[in-house]
Amino acid sequence: MRKNARIIQISGIKGLVFVIFVVTCLIMGFVGFPGLVAMCLWNMASSSFEVIPQINIFQGVLLWIIVALTIYMIGGRQNFVALKRPSQLSDDEIKDLMEKIKTQNQVHRINTMILKSDELKKINHIDVKEFDDSECKKDKEKL
Repeated sequence: MRKNARIIQISGIKGLVFVIFVVTCLIMGFVGFPGLVAMCLWNMASSSFEVIPQINIFQGVLLWIIVALTIYMIGGRQNFVALKRPSQLSDDEIKDLMEKIKTQNQVHRINTMILKSDELKKINHIDVKEFDDSECKKDKEKL
């Protein structure tokens, strides 16, 4: 199996509340706080000039999004974050997996045989009747 596979499991209300908390913190950390900083910087610059109006936090967030998208678009082909899907299993990994499956199958068969052997009863005596071929001879004579 893949050793680098990661699974995220959210269980119950506590898990859901934790995920909401983490997402909120990420949004505030990457959008809210920089928006607040952009608002403060804009308002400090606007206090020097009479013609520039002051902005609120919502407009600061929008200003930050505009600045961030501009930096991203000007940045060119440089990737800050690369998302890749997991690669498929190679031929060697598939062969190893098939060998493990075959081994587990054989072990399962042996285990079931061992478990069933305990259920069998021991045979103490076998009655053997002698074969009477007189009736067969009579049938042959009739033919």
